[in-house]
Amino acid sequence: MESSNDRVTTTSRLIAPRPEVLASMTDQHVLAVLSDARAPMSRAEVAEASGLSKPAVAAAVTRLVDRGVLRDVGIREGRRGGVATLFELNPGFGRSLAVVIDNDFITVQAMDLHGTVQSTLEVRAAPHHKLDDVAATTNRLLAESAAAYSVPLLAAAVSIADPVDADTGDPIVLSKSVFPAPNFRPRSELQLHEAERLVIDNDVNWATIGEHRTGALKDCDDFIYVYLGDGLGAGLLFDGRLLRGRRGLSGEIGYLRPDPSEDVDITEKLAGLGLGKAGSHVFDLPTAVALLGRRPLPPAARAIASTLGLAVANMAISLNPSAIAFGGPLSEFPEFTAALAERVAMLTTDPPRFVTSQVTPLAGAALEAHRLALEAAGVPQWIAS
Repeated sequence: MESSNDRVTTTSRLIAPRPEVLASMTDQHVLAVLSDARAPMSRAEVAEASGLSKPAVAAAVTRLVDRGVLRDVGIREGRRGGVATLFELNPGFGRSLAVVIDNDFITVQAMDLHGTVQSTLEVRAAPHHKLDDVAATTNRLLAESAAAYSVPLLAAAVSIADPVDADTGDPIVLSKSVFPAPNFRPRSELQLHEAERLVIDNDVNWATIGEHRTGALKDCDDFIYVYLGDGLGAGLLFDGRLLRGRRGLSGEIGYLRPDPSEDVDITEKLAGLGLGKAGSHVFDLPTAVALLGRRPLPPAARAIASTLGLAVANMAISLNPSAIAFGGPLSEFPEFTAALAERVAMLTTDPPRFVTSQVTPLAGAALEAHRLALEAAGVPQWIAS
């Protein structure tokens, strides 16, 4: 028979985090408070907002100032407690870049750690679709941007007007692509090697991200963004995340087949209806603007709304979004988008809400680059997001 002396009793012990881990966690909390603040704060205000002790905050602030992430912006007098030293994120700690390369323009925008735009450079893209011209022009703008705002590059987001393989960051070359440089490799050919974080995606996905964070559909987690410009595209955002597909080709609605009796896709079909030249896989924007901007809407424009509306309705039936956003230059005509929305609503089983998006790919890429820069600086992801 087992006696009480023979029993082995095991007890669990809580192991305290190592001091360096605690310090890192404290630093993150301090950065979270200051990155969310609208004005510089004192150590005591940070302690009150974070729930941390004043000595812990004071030590964290010292470490972060030494790292260069925070800066002392002077003192404040006149409040209870006397003189207080104020601190904020140091905008000179690092920068973020948004790089947008489309069929017509190349744009590079630099932001500081506060999210303030420091420079925006833009040039017209090379007209002959030469890879060397696109890479050289973009790198020249990157060099000019770095010279104008010469602080470390923390993060960059690159937008191109073609689908992107999420694993490699390279364009997926499609047979009918009209992107100026279909063999472009941004990760290796752009002078962004110093960036701690680099992400590459297509322009429609960037506009979708921007719409989700700052647009009319801010905080709507289930919607389709339909881009109407010199071509067609769609961003599919569900459960708060982009649906990309196996290789990044989700949302390529320009290749949908509107009529099985015709050997054309919907882009070619719409071009033939008045948005361009019959059989072309790119719309003629001046021609399209002249047609869709007429009031009242002419029969040709209504035929375009009917054909495109059928394709969008089929997506909505399959995915059941809460909303559909129409974006891009051809979404700026209220009578046309109203006819398009009416057609979609008529054909769907559960009509979504319709909005016109004002968000550009540049805005979406800039938001993500800034978020990544904050992460690189140590701001916790739940705040940076």
